[in-house]
Amino acid sequence: MPHDDATFDHLIHWVDDLEAAMARYEAAGLPTRHALTMPGFRNAAWGVDDERYVELATVDDWDAVATSPYAGSLEILKPAIDELRGSGLLTFAVDVRDARATAARLRESGREVEDVEVRFEEKNAGFVEVFVRDVPAYFPFFITYDPPRAMIARMRAEHRAAQGITFDNCPDLVALLIRSAEPDADARLLADLVGCSVNDATVALPGAEVRFEKGERAGLYGIVVRGPESSAMPAEVAGVTVIVET
Repeated sequence: MPHDDATFDHLIHWVDDLEAAMARYEAAGLPTRHALTMPGFRNAAWGVDDERYVELATVDDWDAVATSPYAGSLEILKPAIDELRGSGLLTFAVDVRDARATAARLRESGREVEDVEVRFEEKNAGFVEVFVRDVPAYFPFFITYDPPRAMIARMRAEHRAAQGITFDNCPDLVALLIRSAEPDADARLLADLVGCSVNDATVALPGAEVRFEKGERAGLYGIVVRGPESSAMPAEVAGVTVIVET
């Protein structure tokens, strides 16, 4: 049983050119929508379903973003962003019932943990993120939404229904792909963090399993998809390797 009902929430694809990346996703049959604009920061998302998504994110002005609600999270992520030297997969979020309880559990186990709260007072909404600082940067952070993710998903579903939007012809996200110098060991480490089972180098995270493989340049590099029309998808989308699984 995953700790705190941990499930995959979203994957962050850092991009240099948001509009160009969105166009590549669209051409691959992965519909994206602009999601958020704030000082220095913009993003969009491919909504896999009403709970899971892939976020396309970019910073246009690092000085301006220092005054935004995302300043704390982006400060933590910036070394990994700089290490990318361009576009690429950055990290992913795991939804839990209580991120602060997760942070306490991790601290008690000896982990170095930092938590950040983001609030949008005008919407009476926000979230808490928990970053584990003493694991590889591409390992996930934990997130808890207010209102809870299930409620947000219901609101998204209602909005889709009103707009006549469906997921009928959209591929499903099956797995995240990570290269590692020690794939079996890193898979066990991730499994211990999130409380999921592990089979060799695959962590059974609900919502998107995580598959580690041997590689010289460690990090997230691709996704596995399955579903309608996915067989026609290109092998690369905006710098991300896409593997189609039947």
